[in-house]
Amino acid sequence: MCAEKSDDALLPLSGKLKATVLGALLIAVTATLPYLTLLNAFFFSGVFISGMTAIYYAVISNQVRLSYNEAFVLGSFSGIAGGVFSETLSYLLIGLVGYRPGMEGLKLMVDWARDMAAGKPELAEQLRVLTEMEALALAPVSLTPIDLLTGILFASIFYAPIAGLGGVFTVFRLKRQAAKGR
Repeated sequence: MCAEKSDDALLPLSGKLKATVLGALLIAVTATLPYLTLLNAFFFSGVFISGMTAIYYAVISNQVRLSYNEAFVLGSFSGIAGGVFSETLSYLLIGLVGYRPGMEGLKLMVDWARDMAAGKPELAEQLRVLTEMEALALAPVSLTPIDLLTGILFASIFYAPIAGLGGVFTVFRLKRQAAKGR
């Protein structure tokens, strides 16, 4: 990509902060709420959409132009903050209430596999393995602070570039619309 310069005013710190918080909240929602966690089963699309929304909010509410690099960095900050927030929320939900985010998707998949395997003895072994995996996933767990820090680290590593790409996609779409004169 070629180097870009924007003639407009830079995005103020308050705009960056609001966009980061918005993106982080949306990531936490798509990573912890029942059935919305399924969005992230499709190539982390919930995280991508959260990055898109955060950058769209920043550009439209502050009426500034962002370069692709600025959009990626700001989206990545949303991803990092979202990873910290969603993993902390998940840790608290598991520890205090016993709810494990994402288990609905696993249950849906296992139920779907059971329906598909009904009356097909050749699939019995795969269904047995899947049922054992379900039992392991649903077993009670106790988490330590190290587990929380590990979760935050891995979530941030995965969420940051995906949310950043969502931000780049938003800037690409906005620039394309502006070029068409919409």
